[in-house]
Parts: sequence; C-alpha cells; structure tokens
Amino acid sequence: MIINANILKAMSKSFSKLFNDAFKGAESHYRKVAFVVENVKSLTVSYAWLGDTPKMREWIGDKVLKDLKAHEYSIQKKDWEATIEVDRDDIKYDNLGIVKPRIQQMGHEGGSHYDEILWEMVEDNGDCYDGKPMFATDHDIGGIAFSNLGDKALSQASFLSARESMYGLVSDSGRSLKIKPTLLVVPPELEGEAIKVLKSDTIGSGESNITKGMAEYIVVDDLTDATAWYLLDVSKPLKPFIVQINEKPKLVSMDSPTDENAFMRKKYRYSAESEDNVGFGLWQLAYKSTGVN
Repeated sequence: MIINANILKAMSKSFSKLFNDAFKGAESHYRKVAFVVENVKSLTVSYAWLGDTPKMREWIGDKVLKDLKAHEYSIQKKDWEATIEVDRDDIKYDNLGIVKPRIQQMGHEGGSHYDEILWEMVEDNGDCYDGKPMFATDHDIGGIAFSNLGDKALSQASFLSARESMYGLVSDSGRSLKIKPTLLVVPPELEGEAIKVLKSDTIGSGESNITKGMAEYIVVDDLTDATAWYLLDVSKPLKPFIVQINEKPKLVSMDSPTDENAFMRKKYRYSAESEDNVGFGLWQLAYKSTGVN
C-alpha cells in the first residue's frame, strides 16, 4: 500500500469509528449510581449546595431564601490518556488486522473509564461534602451522629438492618429525605448471596423469602474488596456519586507523514484522551458494610 496523506486520513477516520463503536458498547453502571454533569466548561465545579436543598413551603409574603451550609466541596477535572504506536510497515503492508483490535480495546477501556475511577473512589472512601469520609459512623446533623457504615456480612438480616438504618437518615435541616434503598452493589464474590437475598423464593430452612424483589442488585467487577457490599438509593435525581465530564473519551491521532515521529522513526501514534473526574454526592443515599463480621 502506498502511504500518503489521503490514506492516512481515511485510516484515521476508520479508527475513530472503531473506537467510538467499542466505547458505546462497553458495559457500565455509572449512570445508574451517579448523577452525571456533562459538558463542563470550567476546571473546578463547586457542589457546596449538596449540604441541603429547600423543601416546598406555602408561599406567604416574601420568599424565604435558603442559605447554603458552610460546606466546601468541589471537583476538579483531571486529564486521562492511553496511547499506542503503530509501525508504518503495518500500514504499508496492509497488516491492520493486528492494529484494529488495539484501537477497539482502547475504545472499550474508554467506555469503562468512568466506572473504574468511580468504584476506585468508592473503595478509597475519601471525604464527602460534610468533611467526613463518605462512609462513616459520625456524620453530624444538628449535633447528632448518624452512621452509614456497618460491618456485617451480607445476609437477609444485615440487608434489612441496612435498610432500616437508611430510613432514619435526614438532611442537614433535619427533614426526612424519604430514602428508598433500591440498589444492592456487590463484588463478584458476593453475587450468590445477593441472589439468595433478593431473588430466591425461599431462604434459610425453606421459609418464604420476605426480601425477594425489595431491591435490584448489580455485580461490579471493579470492586476489589471481596466482603464489602453497598446499599444505595438511586431513585432520585440526586445520587450517591457524581461523574463530572468536561470531554468524553475520544481518539486523537498523530499520523501526518510530516510528523517528526513518523519521519524519524516511521511510527504513528493514536491516543485516547478524556477530561473528567468523579466525586461523592449525598452520603445519606449510600450505606456500606465492610462484611467482616
């Protein structure tokens, strides 16, 4: 194959389609558990308003302005990349069969990117908007300590206990959040137990399973702790987690015949690039058990 600018342009267009198709086809859970902020135009976005949202009240006289709590919570975008090199001979001698799967894998990795960084953040358990770790035993509301962290192994009893704990959580102003635990999140090692709790007709010694259908469950391969499990309320516009997207993953090429790398080393470069980050939403909408007891 004679390599020229037109050939390289057509090849780059083909690679972009391969990348985008693989990106769209990658399985992900992030939209189920996070509220997604897209097309962000700034380096940092403040989420101080997470401290509270006003409740509807009868409008008598002037409107009552809701002051934000003195919380400081923001998410700053990060840059991400994954880059490969393609030898000019692979193009010249029409050996693209070994290049296309690499481009497709980059697209697949791009499609899995948000899940990977989100669940890594969840397991790291950094601070959320109130300055406490997302999962903690001492979230302070009005001088009262609330917990969204337990240690019981996943079972019907611990599942029900977690639900009860979440029902008692309130906003920073002390009003009910009307929490409805709807999603159980488990690592692959706990899939069998999740099925027992939420799908089986009977449980234990054959008694009727009262928790069947109480929530959905998902198995997350990115979770590395084999005993920890999470119960989330994902029924509301606000979610337990945030995915903030400045630019979605895209394929960027350096494949001009006049590029130094092509001229000096007969190499073309293709890079997946994105600008985004993740953060914590409302801690009240998420419960974690370490599962160690």
